[in-house]
Amino acid sequence: MSFEKNYEFLGVAFTDLPDKMYYPTVAAVYGNTEISMVYLGPPLDG
Repeated sequence: MSFEKNYEFLGVAFTDLPDKMYYPTVAAVYGNTEISMVYLGPPLDG
């Protein structure tokens, strides 16, 4: 799992995570803030 800000790679946050279901959560405390998340893993269609 890694972080990026304005297309700038900020580094890896976690490695060797167990093979489980994760529910990423983000929060913004400033007005007019946009947050997007992109899944880069294999397709999840089944």
